[in-house]
Amino acid sequence: MKGIPDMGKVERRLEELERRREALLSLSRELIRLAGKAITLMHARRLAEAAALLARMRRLERRLKAGEKGMEYFSQQAHQEYVEAIAFYTVLKERRLVSPAESGSGEVPYLLGVMDLVGELKREIIDAIRAREYALADEYYALMKGIYDSTRHFRFANSVVPDFRRKQDTARIQLESAAGELLAAGAGKAELQRLK
Repeated sequence: MKGIPDMGKVERRLEELERRREALLSLSRELIRLAGKAITLMHARRLAEAAALLARMRRLERRLKAGEKGMEYFSQQAHQEYVEAIAFYTVLKERRLVSPAESGSGEVPYLLGVMDLVGELKREIIDAIRAREYALADEYYALMKGIYDSTRHFRFANSVVPDFRRKQDTARIQLESAAGELLAAGAGKAELQRLK
């Protein structure tokens, strides 16, 4: 009985795909690691260091895109984390949301990354309230609300936008929590004014 024709060629092709996959996963892990580090630096207001990491991340993301053709599934989270980091940096530096075109990452990673940005904004609201920077806290809240309101009507299959529904629910909960923090801070601010 003869074996399957051209199995050597099939095996070589699969080995090549496996090597590409491993390279993508390695680049993805590095991009995700750098994104986490950049966001930590941004929360610490070490923006110059964060900017240097973002430049490095841009180069890594370009390499990732160049090698992922047909294998985008393996690098989607890295693109999403990249978007979250550059979106957060843009908010801190320019007080605005980065556009999908500016991110250069495609619609799905953009959407997922911006939904994750909501959590970073909530943390900034709490820090602003602690510093008694209420106008800044309100500004961050408006950005959070804008993200949520813009996407509230989205209903896509998980296979199209993975994990979006959960991120949407999480954003709603964070938005409600932030509103509560702002209301409490407003009451606290009013009390401070009364005592003066």
